[in-house]
Amino acid sequence: LDVLFKADLENVTDLVLPENTRWHFRISFEGEEKDIYLIPAERLEIPGSRGEACLVMHSKETKRHASVSLISTAPYTAEKSGEFSRIGTFECRGCELLEFSVSSGWNCRSAAEGSDKSFEDIDLSEKDWAEYDERANESLTIYSVETSIARSREK
Repeated sequence: LDVLFKADLENVTDLVLPENTRWHFRISFEGEEKDIYLIPAERLEIPGSRGEACLVMHSKETKRHASVSLISTAPYTAEKSGEFSRIGTFECRGCELLEFSVSSGWNCRSAAEGSDKSFEDIDLSEKDWAEYDERANESLTIYSVETSIARSREK
């Protein structure tokens, strides 16, 4: 499944949620919806398998397992501003990602001319962010944040 992201960026590029940061999801597992987080950089053993995943769940009632593994990530760039674009692809077994919730931990770079300033641990939980780049004497903004989950076209 692909995590799609859309936002309007002004003087911002390379917006990314690092793999060592919590990604928050609403998932469906065993007929129930649950709010969870996973850290793509974590590697957990999948019971009864030689594989690993960044999230492993177990149902006490049915004894079934579910797992989520990160396949790939991509930055959200200034060229994609205002359009949905894939920022992550996940493989789900025994569960389904329903919704991605933006939170804190994002990183980006200034796209203002004459600057290469980076910003870390950006909180997008309010669906917007603003900062000032002193080097370029420009304001930076991220607003109108939206997310979606879609079937992956990546094989």
